[in-house]
Amino acid sequence: MLPTKLSDRIRLLRWAFPFAISVFATLYQLVLARWVHDTYDDAAHFGVEILFYSTAGPLLAFWVLTLIGRWLDEKERAEQQARASERRLASITAASADAILGLDSAGHIESWNRGAELLFGHSADEFRGRPLTDLLGGGEAAAVEFRWLVKAVQQAGFVRGHETACRNVEGRPVTVELTGTQLADESGQYLGMSVILRDITDRKRREAEIRRLNTNLREQVAERTRELAEKVEALARANIELQKLDRSRSEFVSLVSHQLRAPLTNMYGAVEHIEVNCSIKNTTCVRMLSILNQQVGRLDRLVRDVLNTARIESGELVLQPEPVSVLPIVQQVVEQMRARTVSRPFNLPTKPGLPLIFADRDRVAEVLANLIDNADKYSSPEEEIAIGLQADQTEITLSVRDHGRGIPADDLERVFDKFYRADSSDAQPAYGYGLGLYICRRLVETQGGRIWAENHPDGGAAFSFTLPVAR
Repeated sequence: MLPTKLSDRIRLLRWAFPFAISVFATLYQLVLARWVHDTYDDAAHFGVEILFYSTAGPLLAFWVLTLIGRWLDEKERAEQQARASERRLASITAASADAILGLDSAGHIESWNRGAELLFGHSADEFRGRPLTDLLGGGEAAAVEFRWLVKAVQQAGFVRGHETACRNVEGRPVTVELTGTQLADESGQYLGMSVILRDITDRKRREAEIRRLNTNLREQVAERTRELAEKVEALARANIELQKLDRSRSEFVSLVSHQLRAPLTNMYGAVEHIEVNCSIKNTTCVRMLSILNQQVGRLDRLVRDVLNTARIESGELVLQPEPVSVLPIVQQVVEQMRARTVSRPFNLPTKPGLPLIFADRDRVAEVLANLIDNADKYSSPEEEIAIGLQADQTEITLSVRDHGRGIPADDLERVFDKFYRADSSDAQPAYGYGLGLYICRRLVETQGGRIWAENHPDGGAAFSFTLPVAR
């Protein structure tokens, strides 16, 4: 393998060239010169000798000098490339925004770029030749850190991401991230290191601010969590109290309603007894007994509605759904209403062959009775109440239509709310407490149906509800 360095090549050629000449001359004298001497005369032999020695030596010298010139050209090109690379590297180093320092083997600063001037405020002349420990703040701590840095660089060849603090020209600390790289010769002898210092003061300040914000956020979250836990606990206590109050209200309503049923029953009996056994009745007595009978009926319906509402809201109302025919229920409810309103005309459906519904017979009758009673209150005595039936494969729709003045559009949804009445003035034509339609909605929805109200195009209001077909 040929040597690569120019000095080694020339040294080799210096010994090889004379040796090659002596070998060549010896071979010539032993082979070619002897053959010429034996074959030709002395004149020819003398001419060959002159020709050989006058051409072979210069040719060998020309070849050697040409080879050396080529080697020198290669070296010059390599040196030019190296100098260009050095200039580019020096330009990059000088213009770098980061501080780039060159240290000798003793740790003294040999090079100081513009980034270092901008970062620390010192010029290259001011800091060149000074130890790196002066930049690290001086003292024993800086010396210990520098010894560790040199040891780490010599062991691994580099140190990356080391955070430390330096001092600028004003004496203020500058937090930097240090990257050190070992500089060594061809034999691996330690010559020093290059040090890159990047200013991370703003980054550390942002990190500290983020940590502070995170700490505040955790404290706020903990505080809000504690407040929320207290509120949840208070809400739980309030909920327990509300449950107690609701149970007390339900028990009170049930107790009062049951206590009212007994005197109402007695009043019903007393009125009937007076009507049957009083032999002499004047006009006033007849009118008062009728009023008394009506008011007792009103009280009885109110108590019944209050009891039903309490049972529904407390979940105590037990339904007994079964497959039943809806047409007999309609006929039964209408016959009961006719006993109270003799002059009221009814239009009943006549649709045999309707499918059975799956519902509680008594509750369906209660809903239908409430709707018919509601239509009776808002219709003139001579006006007809129409009851309709429609069926499909999944449900049957019952509707009750009156010939009253209808319902305002804004109240079509609200009439089913508890205690809500479209007309709550003292001059209302019919008395009520806003419980009947509320009970109807709860009973229908509990059995899987729907209920709604709408104004009929020909006047009056129509209340409809659906019930599922028995399968």
